Amino acid sequence: MTALFKAVSAAFDGSLMRFIALIASPALACSAFAADGVGLLPRPLGSLSNATDNCYAMHSRGGVVTGEVEVTIMVDAQGRVTGASSPPGTEERLAAAAQCVAVTMRYEPATLDGEPVAGKVSLDIGFPTPPSLREPARKTIEYCQPAIDPLATLNNAYEGGLDLLVRVGKDGRVAETVLPEGLLPWMDEAARCVAGRLAFFPARLRLVAVESWATIPVDFNLTRNPHERVRLDAPTVRSGEAEIIDAYRNCFPSGRNVETLINYRITINDGGRVRKAEVIRSSGDAILDQAGVCILRRLVFVPARRNGRNVEATVNWPILVRPPT
Repeated sequence: MTALFKAVSAAFDGSLMRFIALIASPALACSAFAADGVGLLPRPLGSLSNATDNCYAMHSRGGVVTGEVEVTIMVDAQGRVTGASSPPGTEERLAAAAQCVAVTMRYEPATLDGEPVAGKVSLDIGFPTPPSLREPARKTIEYCQPAIDPLATLNNAYEGGLDLLVRVGKDGRVAETVLPEGLLPWMDEAARCVAGRLAFFPARLRLVAVESWATIPVDFNLTRNPHERVRLDAPTVRSGEAEIIDAYRNCFPSGRNVETLINYRITINDGGRVRKAEVIRSSGDAILDQAGVCILRRLVFVPARRNGRNVEATVNWPILVRPPT
């Protein structure tokens, strides 16, 4: 039952700006032959986007993969890939990522006189250079940092870090933002502020601007002093399994036999008790929503800590509301 509860906190270690391009759709050109005679050539099916994202993530762990390479794929009469190769001398990670894309795709087999036959297809697969910031992100982060005096607000936590994932359009503007789950409300708002003010040089493929993704570490720090770090520990559940089961038995409505995941925004005071609980993603059933509030209020938490000191904190907290076991 204790697995029903999870506190998520974002932590950042290090200060170097880094970028991870997750690939705009690569350029793809096809040339093929099936056999002597009259027929149709093998043809790739479906979209490249999923294949490129997955293959780039797999083969870019040692560094950014960028460039373009021709991959030759052998396709049998059933449309199955039987082999793939790239020209000798191709950089190893680029060749591996491109071949991964090629063999992950599905194909329509070549035909000869209307009958499927084995054939080959050549794909030009390109990975763009990653986007880059037009200016350092530090000023933008400081602009979006909540304006709180750290000496006067020791009971509030406005420090922390996260990896901000953004899709950068051809014009260099952020077109989409993906934030980690479980962020404190203030950090969610501040991170979106940062994403909205960043400007990039777009990714390029064959010198042409393309959409791509970038990951930017964002570090919010009240002190502005790079040598003074603030440690923020998120709250966790202190109640044991017996107390959690008891809370479910006392709060779950009788006559119900359903379970549902409900998201709450809860304020936990420095004594470890829920002072306020607000539904942010309802089950659609007000009785079950209130049962979740009842459960949370019966639990005891280890409060959030700032530099080792208990503080009140507001966090997003999902729980599975279900019949007691």
